[in-house]
Amino acid sequence: MTLLGETLARHLECFGTMPAEDRAAIVALDGEVRQVGRMRDIYGVGEHPRHIVLVLKGFLMRYSIGADGGNQVHSFYLPGEAPDLETLYLDYMDNFLAAAVDSEVGMIPHEAVYQVIEDYPEARKLIWRQTLVQAAVFREWLVRNSHLTADGALAHLLCEIHLRAKAAGLANDWSCPLPLSQELVSDALGMTAVHVNRMMQLLRRSGAVEWRGGVLTIRDWDRLSELAAFDPKYLHLRR
Repeated sequence: MTLLGETLARHLECFGTMPAEDRAAIVALDGEVRQVGRMRDIYGVGEHPRHIVLVLKGFLMRYSIGADGGNQVHSFYLPGEAPDLETLYLDYMDNFLAAAVDSEVGMIPHEAVYQVIEDYPEARKLIWRQTLVQAAVFREWLVRNSHLTADGALAHLLCEIHLRAKAAGLANDWSCPLPLSQELVSDALGMTAVHVNRMMQLLRRSGAVEWRGGVLTIRDWDRLSELAAFDPKYLHLRR
């Protein structure tokens, strides 16, 4: 068993089950561990990845740069998650994968994963399912930013982060890590950082949530999820 292989296996098991022999093949995967500084890119547009990435510590993000030079964050990634399994099937990056905070990542060579995909069909199904779930999350973020009120959009993001943290084993009761700046959250929601700050104060005053010192605490899930019109089906979590 390796740290990287076990991390990937646990992440895939959020979306389904696999036979013991398939899991053992995933768990045997290994690679390199790297430290990535805050706001440093792991992969950039046009690069040809040769490894899949696992978040071991910190937070990662996917983003694009608009014509005006501003950033649009597409997604955040928590410890235990695998943000770029689609690079197994695509030739080059069309966006950036970066560290949102100082992070530690695992890098497993594509060739090793291809061998597992070839030999273990149930593991292959879960890898493919995970890439489809990524697409579902991107679609949900598009709808969220286009159709929810500002406070509802922020509430929706917080609901999602909490459930994903719970699936990854990072939640302690109703608290989980959220070490992001309000500037990065604003890039994800299409707001200004000032507007995010105001919406956070509004949610805090409502008694629904606290976000202090890099820790998110849900005080009233029903109130928060109702404001967000949050339906977790798009996450397709089995755990």
